[in-house]
Amino acid sequence: MSYKIDATLTSKGQVTVPAGIRERLGIKPGDHLRFHLADSGRLTVTPIRRRSIFERIDELKLPSIGRPTTREDIAVAIDREVTERQARARQRRRR
Repeated sequence: MSYKIDATLTSKGQVTVPAGIRERLGIKPGDHLRFHLADSGRLTVTPIRRRSIFERIDELKLPSIGRPTTREDIAVAIDREVTERQARARQRRRR
């Protein structure tokens, strides 16, 4: 379902995202939004989903070590994942 509402730009260049849109997007204070302005002049605003590592624990690549996983094993796997994500983010910024 489409949703359309107007908002006003303040003298500081700020726009309040209307409550109905915040609710539909599931965003709250402190969340990040990405603005994309196409050559055609069309502006798209997309919430940037930043989830807690605990919400993504199933995606974490834990090592298969033939023994129960320890906290240290998990910390190493998290460090490896963070390092890989940072490297990918740096590559995207260079483009």
